Amino acid sequence: MNETPSLPTPRPYTLRDLPLAARLTLALFLLSVGLGYVAALVQLHFQHAAPGAILPSGEDAVRIFHGDVGDKQMSKLEQLLPEDFKDKKMTGQGQMTSAFYKRAEDYDDTIGEKATELAKKRGKKSATKEIKQEAKSEVDKERDGERLVMIAWVRGGAKEEEYNEDKYLLPDELAKHAFTRKYLVVEGDKPVAPLAAKIQTLFKERCATCHMDGGEGQKYPLTTYAEIKKYTVVKKSSGMSLEKLAQTTHVHLLGFSMLYGLTGLILAFSSYPRFLRVLLCPLPLLAQVADISFWWLARLEPPHGPSFAQAITVSGGLVAVGLLSHIVLSLFNLFRWKGWLVLLILFASAGYAGYVVKTNAIDPQLAAEKAPDPAAK
Repeated sequence: MNETPSLPTPRPYTLRDLPLAARLTLALFLLSVGLGYVAALVQLHFQHAAPGAILPSGEDAVRIFHGDVGDKQMSKLEQLLPEDFKDKKMTGQGQMTSAFYKRAEDYDDTIGEKATELAKKRGKKSATKEIKQEAKSEVDKERDGERLVMIAWVRGGAKEEEYNEDKYLLPDELAKHAFTRKYLVVEGDKPVAPLAAKIQTLFKERCATCHMDGGEGQKYPLTTYAEIKKYTVVKKSSGMSLEKLAQTTHVHLLGFSMLYGLTGLILAFSSYPRFLRVLLCPLPLLAQVADISFWWLARLEPPHGPSFAQAITVSGGLVAVGLLSHIVLSLFNLFRWKGWLVLLILFASAGYAGYVVKTNAIDPQLAAEKAPDPAAK
C-alpha cells in the first residue's frame, strides 16, 4: 500500500512577504513612533530634569514621585516658593519664586526706576553701575518680602475674608521686612497702621497673569480664591499629587501601551529567532507596567519609597531599550539589502544631524540652564 507523501512544512509568513506599500507604511509608522518618543524625552527634560542635565536622575525621580526627603509638611504653594530657587525650574514640580523676580514683567523697569531714584538722591545725572546694583539689591529684598507675605498668609490659614477684602495684616516680623509699597494697604497716601498687604492684588499680579486662560500655566488656574485655596492645604508629601499621578498613569497605560503593542506585533512577525522575539516583543509593555508600579510604590515611607523611585530610571531605560529594538530590528527585517543601504544612510544622516543639534543647540541650552540665575539672590 502506497504511503501518502508528506507535504512540505509551509514557510512562516514574515514581514518581507508583505506588499511594498504595506512595508513602507509600517516603516514610516516605526520611524514616526521613534520621533515621537524623542519628543517625549525632550518634554521630560523640560519638565523634570535638573538644570544642566539631559534627563532626570534617580534623585530627580525621588523628588518627583516621593518628595524631597526630610522636608517638613507644607502646602503646595509653600513648596513652590523656596528662597533658594536658582537650581530649580519654574514648573509645578520645581518653583514659582522666579515669578517675583526675572519672570515678573515689571522687574527690570522697577530696578531702573529705583536706580534713577537713588541717583537723584545722590545728585547724579544717571545711575552708575554701583547704584544699579544697589537698586537691584533693594528690589530683590522687596520681592522676597512679597514671597514671605504670601507664605505667611497661607500658613495663617489662607482666610477667605482677607482675600476678598484684599487686606492681610502683616505679622510683626514681616512688618519690619522690606516690601513693595504698591502692595501695601493705604489710607490717603500713607500705609495703614498696623501694616497690611493687598493679598488678592499680590496673587493676581504675581500668579494669575500666568495661571489664567491663555497663560503659560492655564492648566492650574489661580484667578479666584477657590482655585488658590486647594493649593494651600498642607500635604503629607511634596511629591506628585495623587490627582496628577492618576492622570499620568491613565495616559501612559492607554496611549503608550497601544504604541508598544503595535511595534511589538510588527517585530513578532519578523524572521528573527523565536527566542529573541519572545524576549523583545513584550519587553516595553512589561517594563512600562513595572515603571508605573514604581511610580505608586515610590509614595511609601522611607526607605522603601525612595528606593522604588530610584528604580524608575532603570525601568524607564528598559522601556527605551525595548522600543528601540522594536524599531531598528523591524525596519531592517522589512527590507533586503537595498533597503538596508537606505536605512544605514538614513541612520547615519540622523546621527550627524543629532550631533549638529547637540553641539549647536543642546549643549548651549544645558550650559545656560546650569549657569547661575541672575535673579537669584
